[in-house]
Amino acid sequence: MKFRWYDALIILVIIALTACLAAFIYIRPTKGETKYMIVERDNEEIYRLNLSLVLDEVTINIQGDKTEMVIGADHDGCWVISSGCPDKVCINTGKIIDSNDKPIICLPNKVSISIVYE
Repeated sequence: MKFRWYDALIILVIIALTACLAAFIYIRPTKGETKYMIVERDNEEIYRLNLSLVLDEVTINIQGDKTEMVIGADHDGCWVISSGCPDKVCINTGKIIDSNDKPIICLPNKVSISIVYE
């Protein structure tokens, strides 16, 4: 069986359709929903930021159970810049951008940071 030019065309069309479907599922538009960053300490909401209104990068200082934390946020998501906790898992978690991402958790400070749509 010989490989022909239209075989390559069919393969390229299938790859393009798969990429478009994956992008649509991952990026799915949120009609009328607002993106919020929620910071909780001991399961109590202590800070809420409307990420849809953030134009530039902002920093937020939060007093944890043991030390102060500095949280960075922009239009896309949020991350922990610094924390006085010993293991720095919260900093190493990196940036979260969607409600499907696992929340950032700092166990020593009993703080969790998540993204929700309302």
